[in-house]
Amino acid sequence: MGPHKHSFYILKLFLCIICLVFFVPAKTTLGAYDSDDYFVIANDLLNKGMYLEALSIYEEITTYADNINNRARAMLFMGTTYSLYLDQYDAASKQFEKVIKLFPDSPSASEALFNAGMVYYEKNEFKRAYEIFSYYLTKYPKGIRRQSAEVWASSSKEQITSSRKETIFPHKLRITNTIIRVLIKKDATKIAVNSKQMIVIDIPFSRKRIYHGRGPLAIAKHGKYIAINGRAVKADTCRVVSEGTLIMLDGHSYRGFFMVSSGNRGLGVINYLPVEKYLYGVVPKEMSYKWNKEALKAQAVAARTYALYVKAKSKDKPYDVEATTASQVYGGYAAERVVSNSAVDLTQGQVMTYNGNLIIAYFHANSGGHTEDAKNVWRADMPYLKGVPDRFSRGSSGGAWEYFLSFNSLKDQLNRYGFNIKWIKSIKQSGISMSGRSILLNVVSDKGTFAFSSNNFRIKVGATKLKSTLFQIKPYRNGMLITGNGYGHGVGMSQRGAERMARAGYSYNQILRHYYRGIKIMEIGR
Repeated sequence: MGPHKHSFYILKLFLCIICLVFFVPAKTTLGAYDSDDYFVIANDLLNKGMYLEALSIYEEITTYADNINNRARAMLFMGTTYSLYLDQYDAASKQFEKVIKLFPDSPSASEALFNAGMVYYEKNEFKRAYEIFSYYLTKYPKGIRRQSAEVWASSSKEQITSSRKETIFPHKLRITNTIIRVLIKKDATKIAVNSKQMIVIDIPFSRKRIYHGRGPLAIAKHGKYIAINGRAVKADTCRVVSEGTLIMLDGHSYRGFFMVSSGNRGLGVINYLPVEKYLYGVVPKEMSYKWNKEALKAQAVAARTYALYVKAKSKDKPYDVEATTASQVYGGYAAERVVSNSAVDLTQGQVMTYNGNLIIAYFHANSGGHTEDAKNVWRADMPYLKGVPDRFSRGSSGGAWEYFLSFNSLKDQLNRYGFNIKWIKSIKQSGISMSGRSILLNVVSDKGTFAFSSNNFRIKVGATKLKSTLFQIKPYRNGMLITGNGYGHGVGMSQRGAERMARAGYSYNQILRHYYRGIKIMEIGR
């Protein structure tokens, strides 16, 4: 059997992720970008579906790392992020070609060459893919990808002579699996499970039943295995199902079933349930259920699109999303409300697409009057995540804010990341985007001047304190007085703006098309 298109996801296994830090030193380097300690942290960004956030870190490393191998590796990972997570194959090709050209002797060069071939294969440019795989075999006859390169070269050669039909975007988006896997607990010592109905616990795949009876049950880690009510079971993973509609975990009710696994640090619990039922527990946690129904419907479509987008990129991971703000807030059955459930039902199966593909549907609380380009926040240029004027968010309740940032407080924050700063003299804005947001912030200290990307600076200071990057800075006492508008990164749909648009008579379709440029709303087909 020849290689299948979805085999492209095997490339994810070769990602080695870079450090998650939130500063960009302009004149001084501290070696922080060369530390392996941050690799696992950055990998967590991708696991949480924070693809654009990870991409911005890679770009910083390519610019500021001292070790050229780390710079090459970061550039390689930018390419894999563009291709695997964002479906931007042209941008990926450019990154791989940069690695090959700028760092030909680095360990990343051979990987970049192979990945470049995979990208051209994905783009259906089989002649170019064949040339690259053939060149790989010549240049790296003992390379670790030799056998794979031979297979893909052969497949590319076969595809060159086969006829290709023009791509026609379907009226319905074919998605066969809409079960969402939500991480509810991790590293738990024990959990309590209960239900009004009988509980069944079995071992996945074998479906060997190890419990059938009433709750409550206490499930704990027992060595590398699991113990149920103190009785050890020779299994490290079990499936917990209620014969009723709901099942309880530590006093909270959920739809679907649980997969409980014993890991190195404790128990992990993943809730499996259909995407529509998942949205019942998401929409009222992300937007007030008391808001206009058209806004709730817009939120339902955005949340559904985001969940399915991340799911499609998580095939080699144990779960799709987390139940926290790291993904989308999910409150289970207790969070459900009749009106928000109705908003989900009325938009059942509807998702946003661009060029026939799901979009990564970012949203935020309040734009402050103008949304922002994704490129200005995370470096990635997403055609549907462009800044637009947003009069509906301007002047809204709670939109204006101010925050005093003392130099001592900022110094302490930066020193946690190894700056060893003794004093800070000033903070200056550098560059303003079309939306009015700061692009860079220059911090002048005894160690030199450091330039921070504005959103990374915001996260480091505290996203609930520095609520957005739509602000002005004025010197005040021994620090800066920051006055701003809006709440969140500013990319995609403004939830407050959506609510005010809905009250003004706009439909959820109109709301979504205002905030996400050039998109189509499609239904999921099977």
